[in-house]
Amino acid sequence: MKLSLAWIFDHINAAWHEQDINHIVERFNAITAEIEHIETIKFDLSSCALCLFSSAASNGWAVSVPEWNMTVTLPARPEVFSDKGQHYFMVKKVGDALVWATLADFGVDKGGLIPEIEADQTLAAGCWREVFEHSDVIIEVDNKSITHRPDMWGHRGFAREIAAFLNLGFKQEHEMLASLRVQEFATASTITQSTPIIIENQDEQACKCFSGLYFSSLVAKPCNLLILSRLLKIGARPINGLVDLTNYVMNDWGNPVHAYDAQRITDKKVVIRKALPGEKLDLLDGNGIELTVDDLVVADGKKPMCLAGIKGGVNDSLSSSTTAVFFEAATFDAATVRHAAIRHKIRTDASARFEKTLDPMQTVQTTQRFVQLLRQYDFAMTCADEIIVVGSLPQETIIEIDHDFIEQRMGVTLPPHQVIDMLSRLEFKVLKTSDAHKKALYMVSVPTFRASKDIKIKEDILEEIVRCYGFEHIPLSLPKVARTPFSLEPIMRLRKLKNYLSYAAGMTEQQGYAFLDEAFTKQLGVQLEATSQLVNPVSENMCQLIPSLIPNLLKNVSDNLAQAESLAFYEVGRVWIRATADDVSEQQRLAGIFFEKRKPVNFYECKHRVTELFSVLGFPAASLTWQKYAGKNVWYHPFQSAQLVIDGQIVGSMGMLDATLLRTLDVLDESSACLFDIDAEFLLTAKRATARYQQLSKFQETFFDLSLLVPLTVTAQTLQQTLASIDPLVRRVELIDFFEKKEWHDVRSLTLRCWVCHDEKTLEKHEIDALWQKAITTLEQHGTRIRS
Repeated sequence: MKLSLAWIFDHINAAWHEQDINHIVERFNAITAEIEHIETIKFDLSSCALCLFSSAASNGWAVSVPEWNMTVTLPARPEVFSDKGQHYFMVKKVGDALVWATLADFGVDKGGLIPEIEADQTLAAGCWREVFEHSDVIIEVDNKSITHRPDMWGHRGFAREIAAFLNLGFKQEHEMLASLRVQEFATASTITQSTPIIIENQDEQACKCFSGLYFSSLVAKPCNLLILSRLLKIGARPINGLVDLTNYVMNDWGNPVHAYDAQRITDKKVVIRKALPGEKLDLLDGNGIELTVDDLVVADGKKPMCLAGIKGGVNDSLSSSTTAVFFEAATFDAATVRHAAIRHKIRTDASARFEKTLDPMQTVQTTQRFVQLLRQYDFAMTCADEIIVVGSLPQETIIEIDHDFIEQRMGVTLPPHQVIDMLSRLEFKVLKTSDAHKKALYMVSVPTFRASKDIKIKEDILEEIVRCYGFEHIPLSLPKVARTPFSLEPIMRLRKLKNYLSYAAGMTEQQGYAFLDEAFTKQLGVQLEATSQLVNPVSENMCQLIPSLIPNLLKNVSDNLAQAESLAFYEVGRVWIRATADDVSEQQRLAGIFFEKRKPVNFYECKHRVTELFSVLGFPAASLTWQKYAGKNVWYHPFQSAQLVIDGQIVGSMGMLDATLLRTLDVLDESSACLFDIDAEFLLTAKRATARYQQLSKFQETFFDLSLLVPLTVTAQTLQQTLASIDPLVRRVELIDFFEKKEWHDVRSLTLRCWVCHDEKTLEKHEIDALWQKAITTLEQHGTRIRS
């Protein structure tokens, strides 16, 4: 966006050419926004002059140039006007010839000629150069840097910022605006004595506020020299005096406006509504569009007149025959305008501003500014006694902020009068008072032009104070962090856990998102309970926090099916469990999966790896028991799952993945998988029994094996615990083999190895045989028998 420094200083009680331009740019970049480029321009007007139209003929126009005492014939122009009055245009010398002056002669990258100019004999004699603003500094600002500042999309917003940090006088609104009465209506206005047009808003969501002013008489004029020069400098196309003034007021005050020929408004009614199916609109640029039901339009009693917030229609626009005008200034919903601009591939200066959420109060102020400019430039007009406003005008927001909060966050000491001064220069109203502890407290009234999008909370007020104070004035210091002793035990246990699973167990660590992939869980066909819905989801597919790490593991298996025959992943991460609507607990979990593409997973090998994990972390093997899974679980096979229990506390679960669920991953029929899900907080923080030294026996251990046929209802753990308790000489019991046969309907084969040892002697054969026989007799009580 381009802005003129001379234009900016129209709002400041100072002369722009007396200022240090480099200082303005430096301070503006540091305090407000990014100035991408500055350009000092000085138009060479010596080769230009004003000419007076004399007559039109078939071979062109005859014009006279009073300043140069010349009469020449130039190519005819497209203007159509009455022969009454005098018509002045701009010409330019090119060598010995005269040509029409073009927009390109003044650096405008749009084609076309300089339009008709409002002048007289005195101006045409050469005095026009004193009116035409030929020197200036043009500021080009990065639009992205002021996206959050709707008040900065006009010269007045920039003037306010520059006056504040240069400590210059800023002209108040009453100096710039015409005094006109405002009459407010909720959704539809009524005819008044001076306004014969009704305004009706049928979509309050898409149009927050619509202001209109009726001119029963408004005589158009050619372009004003000053306004013409300013529009040229910022790259805008001048058209005629009245249309130029609408563009001028948009760039001046920041709110787009539109003017309609009031005589063409059918039924004397202006309606803000959504377009009807099949409606069409011919735009001012000559293009026609077919509207959709999502488009917001400004219509009369029968047809659309304008694509709201983007571009006006040609049928109701101003023309040379216009005598009555309806002037519109409105605020439209940013998303509605943005979507329509994308849908129809139309990007305008107006749509760029409406997409920033403009201040509804600006609709009234812009209208008052327009009337002030009409009077300033001597337009013959008669306007209504009141501005009609449909919608609600905003009130100033009050934000409370205490002085201690400001000093603590800034890290500097500020006198209260400096705080008040900085905010007041930005047109905040500040009332200093005291809280219950007699500490300074400020009641800050936020002006509406900052409250529409930018200033909402006390931290926003603090930001204004900080940037005005200057970041360079805040001493640089590292934040103080209080370091207190803490235990390294959880960190060391986590390191051991990952080392064991990654190397000894041969698994691969993964790190998944904290959000549930709802498309994948839908593919799995599972309905997860106790999920936590996000208020502001990161995407349409990730609206909930994960209640389990298992979906991430399954998705990783699905994504890597083609990479290997065997896959093993684990993850240590956080999950969020919702007990009630307002009670959500965050937990740290450890989950893993063992997957085989073409064969069954060996459950006992997986169980051994999990058991060894507990041993590595210092939990005695004897303290870990495996119990039948109680309750319902969507992941496990109902008869092939167990709960892990230590000292009566359930710390996790493990089981074979449900076959039906596994098939949703598009695996082979012979594929299988085993899962485990353990409380990681318990593993990392639970107290363990103190390890004490136990003297090793001086005599060699020996063992005997038992190959048994065991009922399916009896677990291997039960048999191990039974054998370990038959005699003190039994030091440990290991499961070394197992298998099943289809013809064995109710039994399976297990081979257990019993390690025995005596602390004072070497065991003899008859003693070992006695232990073997005792073991067989004891196990027969569980329905087992020796396999022959």
